[in-house]
Amino acid sequence: MAEETQEQRVKVPFWLWPNVLCLDAPLVAVAWQYFFTAVFRMQVPPSNYLVLGLVVWVIYSADRLFDAHRLKAPTTAALRHRFYRACFVPMLVLTVLLAALAGYLCLTVLPTQLFYCGMVGAFFVIAYFVHRLWVKGLMLVVLPKEVFAGFVFAIGATLAGFVWTGEVSMGRKPTVLVSPEVLWFGALCALNCLAISVWERRSDDGNDGNSLAQLWPGSVRVFPAFACAVAVAAAGFAFWHRAAVAFPVFLGVALGMAALALLALAADRFRAEALRVFADLAVLMPALVLLPISPWVSIG
Repeated sequence: MAEETQEQRVKVPFWLWPNVLCLDAPLVAVAWQYFFTAVFRMQVPPSNYLVLGLVVWVIYSADRLFDAHRLKAPTTAALRHRFYRACFVPMLVLTVLLAALAGYLCLTVLPTQLFYCGMVGAFFVIAYFVHRLWVKGLMLVVLPKEVFAGFVFAIGATLAGFVWTGEVSMGRKPTVLVSPEVLWFGALCALNCLAISVWERRSDDGNDGNSLAQLWPGSVRVFPAFACAVAVAAAGFAFWHRAAVAFPVFLGVALGMAALALLALAADRFRAEALRVFADLAVLMPALVLLPISPWVSIG
């Protein structure tokens, strides 16, 4: 009874509400989709951004409900999971309603090609949940769920623009989805997920045995060096391709990775909740800050 009373009294600081309500991931997805469209001069209708935001929110909320239902140590879980556990029924109803709205909009607003390509993307989302449920042991270290989720997120966030330009369609190989700009963005998202796994290892203890930091405790020690190495590699790649059309994307990825690396080096100075917010800002801010420079690069 005491445990349930504590769960019902979950207090959320105002600055954590975007994370607790799953608003951060849709914001990142929409911002980076818009960033890609600005860099590559794509024309995507505003309705498609709404659909993307809704779909991402529903996926993240469903994942959060999944986590909240399986908590084994709720009193030590992350605040967002405790909130979803305390408000499980209302959030479940809201998720179902918005999933129905997202499905309706997908059928009525999206062009046919984007809808069909989105169905292919849905396969990877289903694979992610299967990965969480049944993939165990060494396989989770070989392909961590954080890395898988990061690259699926990157493909989903950039899909609409490439469909509208005709570079992705059901009749041709979608090679653009494994282009350097998408892969580097996926690496940034994966690094974000890995950072959160490392920084929330205490709240995941007993609650999420599939996180990389739980499966391989040594990752906590090596993560700062790994983050710095990846950030340096991204910066070098961006500098080497400074004349490319995709340079703003490469620069944004490098800046985001550099911010995550700095956070990793100073992680002991912050609470896990603050680090989670900073990690999302590290991914979001480059897309917003670098938008004005995208016209500097001409196609051609």
